[in-house]
Amino acid sequence: MSPDAAGLLRRAVADGWAVGLFAHVNPDSDTLGSALALGLALRAAGVDAVVSFDAEPFGVPDGLAFLPGQDLLVAPADLAGPLDLVVSLDAAAPHMLGALAERMLAAPRTLVIDHHRSNAEFGQVRLVDPDAPSTSTVVLTLLDRLGLPLDAAVATALYAGLATDTGSFRQATAGVAAHRAAARLVEAGADPTVIGWSVWGIHRFGYLGLLAGVLGRARLSDPADAAGHRLAWTSISQADLGACGLRLEHVEGVVDVLWGVLEADLAAVAKELPDGGWTVSLRSRGSIDVGALAAKLGGGGHREKAGFLADPAGVGSSAGVGGPAGVDEAVRHIIAGILEQVGLQ
Repeated sequence: MSPDAAGLLRRAVADGWAVGLFAHVNPDSDTLGSALALGLALRAAGVDAVVSFDAEPFGVPDGLAFLPGQDLLVAPADLAGPLDLVVSLDAAAPHMLGALAERMLAAPRTLVIDHHRSNAEFGQVRLVDPDAPSTSTVVLTLLDRLGLPLDAAVATALYAGLATDTGSFRQATAGVAAHRAAARLVEAGADPTVIGWSVWGIHRFGYLGLLAGVLGRARLSDPADAAGHRLAWTSISQADLGACGLRLEHVEGVVDVLWGVLEADLAAVAKELPDGGWTVSLRSRGSIDVGALAAKLGGGGHREKAGFLADPAGVGSSAGVGGPAGVDEAVRHIIAGILEQVGLQ
């Protein structure tokens, strides 16, 4: 581990810096849990720390409402005064910070903490460990180097990130190091039952109706190729969300349902954005690296979990072409692009 990251944060503690901890847009447990955990630990050490992420409206997703430290949260528009240090957490590239990317660029000191192998070269000081199971475990090791205590609140936020980024300990990233870290966090006060139910087990009632529709139109690619690869996919439009009173943050788990389809080793869910673009979630249960696949399509992620944004100008969308036909056209383009990348078309 680079000593620069720990040294930079030691200066923040010693000199009383104002520190901004930035999670990526559409935050999950790893980015937000890592930011809140580090923020709580730094605040206990006397640092003026705030946590932010770009979202409209600004708010924590339902499944992350249990995370401690939410009094640290400040909307991007309400970030007052200069920040002496900006830390991005779990963001593989500046654009993943949304509107906060400019605020990071303007900061006199920047630190990038991440575990994505596809992490872009940004930030003055970088702490990127592609072999770590989650960004939260990178933060855990950093806290150890800083000699900051691990209390129940910090452990809860870190465990949430670890459990999420290992697919509830189902992925190849859930090796010995991940389980040792999990045991340590539970011993410090993290409650796996509360975290598990909050992140994966509780949904709004409207989610059931949405599932009925989007899973009912799920499709499998043509019979598997010689290597046995096959893709299961579906799509979620803005009309689907509106009919069920949901937002994008409420439907992150749909791709994990397709991930378990016996006949397929790949899963994809295309979700329409309010501006007519699309965000695509990918999963792999076999030899195909969807992180590398997503990188070719302008995104990134891990071997088994990844995603990318589909440019409406490049794939078509309901914005500009109108109605269900536009949605269908966009989804056809997106799925064709994925199939082409993995040699299934």
